Amino acid sequence: MKRTGPTKQSTKMLIDKLKKKAKAEKQAVWKAVADKIALPTRQRINVNASKLEFLSGKFPEKTMVVPGKVLGNKKIEAKLEVIALSYSASAKKAIEEKKGSAMLLKEALGKKFTASKLMITA
Repeated sequence: MKRTGPTKQSTKMLIDKLKKKAKAEKQAVWKAVADKIALPTRQRINVNASKLEFLSGKFPEKTMVVPGKVLGNKKIEAKLEVIALSYSASAKKAIEEKKGSAMLLKEALGKKFTASKLMITA
């Protein structure tokens, strides 16, 4: 049988909640994130914290949304605001050392965000 998406029950529930949030708040960004998380694990996005630092330099007022895992490969110099599916231990530590915010998607469900302040990174 062909596997066509996440098999973890918690991930499936997160996808459903993101789609409901998108519909309730009329913000397509959450549906786009849910669609990217629904991809098979091999196709899920992994982003280095250094790339997020680069993007935050170009878009300083944006909160980066990563529909995958944030990886840490070196120290970062900028304060980052990131919402992601998961973090490596080194990435979370690096972001929090600079007084940034490393929030999980399931934590972000209960908070209100302005769609214009969010940026999906890939």
